[in-house]
Amino acid sequence: MISMTTSGADDAGDPAPGLITQTRGSNRLAIGLLVVELLLAPGFAAAADTLQVTNAHVFASDETGIDIPLLITVRNDANEADALLRVRCPFANFSERHTVDRGEGAPAMRAVKSIPVLENKTTEFKPDGYHVMLLQTRQKLAVGETFTCAITFQKAGTKETEVQVLQKP
Repeated sequence: MISMTTSGADDAGDPAPGLITQTRGSNRLAIGLLVVELLLAPGFAAAADTLQVTNAHVFASDETGIDIPLLITVRNDANEADALLRVRCPFANFSERHTVDRGEGAPAMRAVKSIPVLENKTTEFKPDGYHVMLLQTRQKLAVGETFTCAITFQKAGTKETEVQVLQKP
């Protein structure tokens, strides 16, 4: 509810006659309406709705303090590419986006700034391609456990994603 007052008096400290003043509640409402408008803007809503993260999983581990890959599938139905920028998971201290280089010699992991998610494509993150490494795990991971990670994309924003712990093949 918007609360406004008008004043017809010209006493000291009172606003000029007919002046409308806003209260703190109306300022909060205006900010809330602006946020809702931004969230409902066609570009923002379209990007968020056209990108889905599925099949998120890690493999079980009896150790702590290790690095493990987070493997996901990302479907981008938008007409423009996006990029994975950041991942935050509660059981790892850090995360890093990786690709695997296959030059001369053995394949080697290399950190990258972002992972491309092509338009109108499904991208599978795999240990021998693009993937996210969760670094310095804080706990053991048992088969069947689930937890939520925040996966942030450049255009689609942050997706809260349930991750399953699976048996290593």
